[in-house]
Amino acid sequence: MSWRWKLSVLFVLIAGFSTLIFMGHETTNQAPPIPDRVVDPSGTLLFSGSDILAGQAVFQKYGLMDVGSFFGHGAYNGPDFSADYLHRVGEISLDYMAQKKFAKEYKKLDDAEQGDLERVLQKELKVNRYDPQTKTLKLTDNQSESYRQLVPYYDTEFSVGRQLPLPANYINNPTERLQLSRFFAWGAWVCSTNRPERDYTYTNNWPPDRLIGNEPNWQIFFWSAMSLVMLIGGIGFTQFLLSAFPKLGWMPDGNGMVDNVKSYMPFRSQTSLYPYFTVVVLLFLFQTIFGVVTAHYIVEQGFYGFDIREIFPYSITRSWHIQLSIFWIATAWLAAGMFMAPMLSKHEPKGQHWLVKVLFVAILIVAVGSIGGEWMGVKNMLGDLWFWFGHQGWEYLELGRFWQALLTLGMVLWAFIVFRSIRPLLAGKDHGSLPYMLLYGVMAIPLFFSFGMMYHPGTNFAVADFWRWWVVHLWVEGIFELYTTIIVAYFFCSLGMVSEKSALSVIYVDIILYLGSGIIGIGHHYYWNAQPAINMALGSMISAWEVVPLTLLTMEAWKFVDLAKVEGSIKNFSHYWAMMFLIAVGFWNFLGAGVFGFLVNTPIVSYYEHATYLTSNHGHAALMGVYGMLAVAAILFCTRYLMNEDAWSNRLAATSFWGLNVGLMLMIVLNIFPAGVIQMIASYNHGFWFARSPEFIHSELFQIFTWLRIAGDLTFVFAGVLPLVILVVRGMFNRRPAVSANAHTG
Repeated sequence: MSWRWKLSVLFVLIAGFSTLIFMGHETTNQAPPIPDRVVDPSGTLLFSGSDILAGQAVFQKYGLMDVGSFFGHGAYNGPDFSADYLHRVGEISLDYMAQKKFAKEYKKLDDAEQGDLERVLQKELKVNRYDPQTKTLKLTDNQSESYRQLVPYYDTEFSVGRQLPLPANYINNPTERLQLSRFFAWGAWVCSTNRPERDYTYTNNWPPDRLIGNEPNWQIFFWSAMSLVMLIGGIGFTQFLLSAFPKLGWMPDGNGMVDNVKSYMPFRSQTSLYPYFTVVVLLFLFQTIFGVVTAHYIVEQGFYGFDIREIFPYSITRSWHIQLSIFWIATAWLAAGMFMAPMLSKHEPKGQHWLVKVLFVAILIVAVGSIGGEWMGVKNMLGDLWFWFGHQGWEYLELGRFWQALLTLGMVLWAFIVFRSIRPLLAGKDHGSLPYMLLYGVMAIPLFFSFGMMYHPGTNFAVADFWRWWVVHLWVEGIFELYTTIIVAYFFCSLGMVSEKSALSVIYVDIILYLGSGIIGIGHHYYWNAQPAINMALGSMISAWEVVPLTLLTMEAWKFVDLAKVEGSIKNFSHYWAMMFLIAVGFWNFLGAGVFGFLVNTPIVSYYEHATYLTSNHGHAALMGVYGMLAVAAILFCTRYLMNEDAWSNRLAATSFWGLNVGLMLMIVLNIFPAGVIQMIASYNHGFWFARSPEFIHSELFQIFTWLRIAGDLTFVFAGVLPLVILVVRGMFNRRPAVSANAHTG
């Protein structure tokens, strides 16, 4: 590849991570303060900073981010606790002010202001009364009275239980319930109080709530407009590149395609991978089952008349639904990497199959240990070890820190396994060649996953959330996207479908476009979680470019079909259904990640839809539609080589393809998207607190959309997941025999 390509990639990486480090510096320096003392107007201590951090730990320990949300991050069916507390402060304060009949502190107001209690309250809440010298926060009389009334309210919510989808006595320690209410009080203060010398709050005026004076400011409108400008400019620039370089993309090799499935003789390390794929599809099945249970909790306090919340509270079913999705998708692609490596190098190092088996045991230990630990954690069975072995408390990173560290070490072992196999390919190759790109992609997987360990229970919520998104966005949507592109490129090369130069050009374009937009684009998760406005500005503009490569991928998707024609018909190709899943990835990349992603990306739209079902709509379509379909393609590609010919079934593969895609579409069309639209409208008309309130979630229209989801769920599980499970498990008992490295012919 030309030095210009390498220089462009280097520039993208340096510019991207330099900007991201700057955003992290600003986040740390401008994080909302945690005061040492919180006092009422008379100076009486209400609670301390250690109480706030203890309450944050309670929030994490019991998995409450998988029940509701905080600063809009978390689950979408329970309340957002920061917004809920804040609105209740507004309601209690107005009643309290009315009862006092305009106490002395209001006598200087003019007649219009005295007649408008809401305006008085809004002005009062916006004043920042934190003293950085003494590290003391002085609450107003209204805020202090609200705190005193809300302590027993939240104590009842988490003990007796009234509106949350949790069993009674979910938190049976009254001290922990008290600390939790103090954490909520701090979050509400952060959402309602202006930053020093600024006319907007720590959360950029989020959540929308007219009662307490939170409405979008000029920056939200301006950066929304700028993101549209960047999108149009990005699309125009890429269209120019396509015209200037017409050979970019998947170009046929010209030497003819090789369909070697029937004659392939797998290495021993490759046959040792089959248990991976069996466990992967079983995890996929369990993940969907817990997704169905979680969705059902929305319509009744139980599961078809059986109240199982005591055993499986909502926090656990949702945690497992999310955690298992990460496990099965990641494991599928890790296994695919270990399968592809010896296929490409035609080399199996001595004892490789033993390392593969050791890693399999390690992954099983992490999966079972973390899932069991999460359940024990929310059941308060682990004491002070909850963060290490229980529920870590962060959405998508629910597993305890010990399991997280063990999984990181497992990924390092995985990288070593792949390196041993591809080492012969590296000899004499340029450091920017295809084999080295595979090595870089493999090394980046454990590196970027490890950034999820940059925080601890005492880390400021805003700072911890900054690092969490490095894993959720940068690792999943950036590094894994790059790694899978490299694997697919090698997949096409190994079959003689594209030239190595063509595959390499696709990888370089992927790095420039995906990481060029995705590294800084992580900022679209930082709009409202108490990070500075500069993060919103950078994130909104650059993340708009993320749509650009997705549109290009859609244009490229159908080329897969043209590349795989055998004897005049693509259906004669052994990897036909793996190819079809790759085509589906192109479709969902454009719709789920592109269209639905950009729908929630502009700040002004995000301001009202943040933490509504429209976010979940993007999440389901992108995570399952893109990464899930990629994982299924990897499963079908690898198991096709590993099972006997008579064990393979095109009928089961076809049923799974249509079941997964139609089922996912039905979920979106019948439930998640329309529910998100009406929820966003409610957020605009009545405030975000109302859009997430039990009254709205259990309203007739919202419940109708929830029940309609059954059609999509049943199609997805019974027509999509089960045929895949049957196909893969059947192959487990009909595997091809392995051959020694010396006898292998590839």
